[in-house]
Amino acid sequence: MILCDKCDKEAIIKQDYSGSYLCKDHFHESVESKIKKHIRKNYSINDGEKIGIALSGGKDSIVVLHILNDIFGEWKDLELVSLTIDEGISGYREEAINFAKKDSKKLSIKNHIFSFKEEIGYSLDGIGEKVGKEKTCRYCGIIRRWLLNKKAKELDLDKIAVGHNLDDESQSALMNFLRGETERLETLDTDTSYKKGFVPRIKPLREIPEKEVGLYAKTRKDMNAHFASCPYSDWALRGEIRDILNNYEKNHPGAKYSILRGVEKTAPRIKEVTESANLDECKLCGEPSNNKICQACKLRRKLRKK
Repeated sequence: MILCDKCDKEAIIKQDYSGSYLCKDHFHESVESKIKKHIRKNYSINDGEKIGIALSGGKDSIVVLHILNDIFGEWKDLELVSLTIDEGISGYREEAINFAKKDSKKLSIKNHIFSFKEEIGYSLDGIGEKVGKEKTCRYCGIIRRWLLNKKAKELDLDKIAVGHNLDDESQSALMNFLRGETERLETLDTDTSYKKGFVPRIKPLREIPEKEVGLYAKTRKDMNAHFASCPYSDWALRGEIRDILNNYEKNHPGAKYSILRGVEKTAPRIKEVTESANLDECKLCGEPSNNKICQACKLRRKLRKK
């Protein structure tokens, strides 16, 4: 039995990047401390604000729901709500939505559910049949982000919290390089308040590895989270990048943090350019866009043609 480095209890995890063995209590303390420090350092959250939580029902978003409730739940003048996007993935999304509903209700947080089918006329399964599985993730990502921002504005939210963890952020950075889309690194910055037409996003789990998020969710008995993988994920470039980074991290602990630090150095310089660029309003939906028609509406047009 391996003991915790901070007490005489049994360790449940070894943090390879720090070399520490931690028991359940000290592991929870480590995760919660990093999240609180990250929020204090990067985000200004004030009384009177209405904060939305993008809640899929998966482990990351469920952890965000509970952590933000732990931190801000007692603030009388701050309101937390959750937003669930039902993409329409048969045999997968239903269970996750049930977890989202259950834990929102348990914490007395109002849960709003919006579906692809109702908003654009197609479920993700329907989109997959039209465009092919290999293109489904691209459609899903663009439409989900579009719908989340649209509904966040309709609900008059001041900020929206998303469950992007360390692995998500480092994978996105590498994907942007491989696609030659380095200008998109500014979207990984912690500060999105400058982006006109977009509800500012906060990322409480940005400094937490995915492995630790999962273990935290499993070892907090008050959480109910969905752990299954999306059936479309095998077709996504992100899956390949995930495997590459995980193998590299195994041999070079801390590599994912190094990528994040690199993004933090690069993003502000890219932001200087993008801040000076004027975003138009999409002439079809009114959402911010670099062109007269936004990407989401272009994809919706393609679906109708198909």
